[in-house]
Amino acid sequence: MNAPRSPHTRKIRLGTGTIMAFAGLLTHGAESAQSDAFPNFESYVKITGQAAAVSGSDSTFQNRTRQPAGGGAGIEDLHIVKYVSKTTTATVDGRAMLGAEDYLGRVNLTKTDVGSIDFGYKRFRTFYDGVGGFFPLNRQWMPLANQDLHIDRSKFWIEAKVALKDRPEFEVRYTNELRSGKKDSTIWGDSDLTGLPFNLAPNPVSPTRKFTPSYINIGERHQNIEASVKHIIDQTTVRLSLHGDTTDNNDTRYVTRFPGEVIPWSIAGLATAAQPAAKAAVAPINWNNQQAIAENDAYKTKTSGLTVSSDTVLSPKLNLRLNGAYELIHTEISGGRPLTTITPTSTGAVSVITDNYQGLYGGTRLKNYTGSLALDYKATKTLFMKLALRGQSEFIRGSSGYTVIAATGTPAVALASTPRLGWSKIHQNAQTPLVELRYTGIKDLAIYFSGSKRELSGDENNTSSYNYISAASGTLASNHVAEDHGNYTLGANWRQSTFLTLRGEFFEKNHKNSSTGYATRIGDYYLLDSNYAGYKFTALVRLTSEFGFTTRYINQDGKMKVTGYLPNFPAYDSLNSKNHMISESFDWNPNKACFFQLNANLVYHTINTIYPRAGVTAATSTLSAFDTNRVIQNSNNDYITLGALSGFVINKSTDMGIQANHYSAKNGNAVLASMTMPYGVSVEVSSVTIELKHKISKTWLANGKLGYFDSKNDVMGGFMDFRGPIAYVSLEHAL
Repeated sequence: MNAPRSPHTRKIRLGTGTIMAFAGLLTHGAESAQSDAFPNFESYVKITGQAAAVSGSDSTFQNRTRQPAGGGAGIEDLHIVKYVSKTTTATVDGRAMLGAEDYLGRVNLTKTDVGSIDFGYKRFRTFYDGVGGFFPLNRQWMPLANQDLHIDRSKFWIEAKVALKDRPEFEVRYTNELRSGKKDSTIWGDSDLTGLPFNLAPNPVSPTRKFTPSYINIGERHQNIEASVKHIIDQTTVRLSLHGDTTDNNDTRYVTRFPGEVIPWSIAGLATAAQPAAKAAVAPINWNNQQAIAENDAYKTKTSGLTVSSDTVLSPKLNLRLNGAYELIHTEISGGRPLTTITPTSTGAVSVITDNYQGLYGGTRLKNYTGSLALDYKATKTLFMKLALRGQSEFIRGSSGYTVIAATGTPAVALASTPRLGWSKIHQNAQTPLVELRYTGIKDLAIYFSGSKRELSGDENNTSSYNYISAASGTLASNHVAEDHGNYTLGANWRQSTFLTLRGEFFEKNHKNSSTGYATRIGDYYLLDSNYAGYKFTALVRLTSEFGFTTRYINQDGKMKVTGYLPNFPAYDSLNSKNHMISESFDWNPNKACFFQLNANLVYHTINTIYPRAGVTAATSTLSAFDTNRVIQNSNNDYITLGALSGFVINKSTDMGIQANHYSAKNGNAVLASMTMPYGVSVEVSSVTIELKHKISKTWLANGKLGYFDSKNDVMGGFMDFRGPIAYVSLEHAL
């Protein structure tokens, strides 16, 4: 959304001056201390505890800091190395953090010139907050009843390698990964509880906004097994691998539209022309009917494939790389879209369940052939070239079927079912040439270039979903599909002196996707054309051996064109984006006993569609004119980050560190709420942490951290704010 720019420059000057003054005091106190390196234990166990006393939103704290609001404790790190013999080593790694639900168990056994076995299990939790939006006009807040959402990710693996000297090397690996739990979704539901008046003609503004929370129930499994053999024959290394892969996913998104709303029968039974006046006479809670949607998406895949590759040294200057692969993929889909609507009748409200995709079934069969050839050529000591060509051919067949369950009648409580079928067939080929160059023939200067262009062409034949009881086939369509993707980079590194190093890079990315109907069964016609170009500049300055700074600037501009149905509609500009990022980093090491670092990042990022060209929509016979620019706005993502880090030696057994961070984004614009939903971000997050590390003895280390977080989110009306201290303590013992 459009928002006024904030005075970031003054904040940077103020923060920098304060930290540098504090840095001077720390340096003076550390001048007499001599650095004494802390030991690195080969085998050790680290016991950890952490706790927080947060006021405000616990779920937001968990989501932003990646740790539980209730704290946790356990074994943060266990590492044991055992030398079974001169040639055999056993390694054990472990972790068990209660509260954070972070676990790891791993065993590795390696024998020199024979091979290794590695197996283990790990699991960790990612936190999410179950909240929707906030509407500023009436301060309506829409959270889930349970805001504490999380996803647990786990993985089991086992791997065996046989690597005998002067023999083929064999490797087998199996992995089994799971994702389960609940996470928030940004596909929000509708609500009339906005404080806006009901849409009475000629008023064009609807009171409905999408800010009702939703969530996804995740249940996913991914298994993979791969076996490979690698062997060196003269100057050629050959590798053959077989792999099998399966997925079994069943996810459901739960969305509620107009929660708690039911239209009274006295209004719902009126004629359509009389409803606006009748609705305006009741509260917003009675303007619409509640709808509970459960979007179930389930699919299974089974993949098998073969890959053969070789790397041949043709000469000291020339390498030849060949690769070929075949892959066969089968998929199965299932699911549905049950929608439960509270419908008023003369005898009371009833629940009516409809489904646009009841009993969904279907699948695809995909054959994929790929091959590549690459030459690495070191023409001279200062010139390196790589030329490569990759080809791909895909054959895809798919079909699906489902039943549409629709409500009919007034009120709409009678159900009618309609079966549907559909199919498609695609064949497409792609080729991608690639060039890489690197030249170092000029003293202290390296110049490099890389470029690739992927071109795809194919045919798609399909039929729209149709009722096979009343029709022999659906609407048949034939399309020619094409893609064109170009990526180019030109850059240089110049080490001007020991004091100055400069790096510059220009880049461009072009993407074009199109579908053109042809023959007697003309299908779709669309074009999506985007271009992004920009440059990066970095300067590393070392004024003295103790002090230096790094300056970086990145600029990127992007444009996109689209066209609609049929060739008669020409392409038009649909998006312009601009991105500017300036970053600065200062490093100061006054002596061996201390260091200081300051960082600042300033980002200006805007995505523009039709604003401000939208102008004013003219009045019609039924609607008043309105300012369209207040509905279709730019998307601004301007923000600033500031950071300070210092570390110094208190004495030979104790080190201290201090870290401070600040993030600020001011892109919200609540004034737009009367015409649209203001989604822009306005957030301020600050934190400071003090750390002490102490060597108790030769075998014991202690570490303690005390931090404070303060997070403010104006767009969410303060309901997602949190603040408070966080404590961390650990003991590390050599084993």
